[in-house]
Amino acid sequence: MQIQQKDSRSNQINQDLYNSISTGMTYAEVRAIIGWDGVLIYQNEINFAGGKIREKIYQWNNYDIYSTDNESQTVDDPNPYWSITLQFQNDILIHKASFNLNP
Repeated sequence: MQIQQKDSRSNQINQDLYNSISTGMTYAEVRAIIGWDGVLIYQNEINFAGGKIREKIYQWNNYDIYSTDNESQTVDDPNPYWSITLQFQNDILIHKASFNLNP
């Protein structure tokens, strides 16, 4: 098995970086902080009398950084899996969640 870094991302999202992301930010502002696009894992459009709500949920994790051939990855990293999930409505961050971030 060969692990290859997809691009020049040299670090992962840590707790300080995550804490710098706050509700009310746009996707573009969040992307500028993180440095790369998240993976769109859910989207929905809700129509109501007052207009539309476009909801999108993105996730960033260490699988965005590394890719492998056919087998699951193993990386000499004290934190083998971390992720953040961000929920946007009409391009505004309304909720954020994290899992297993380094300090």
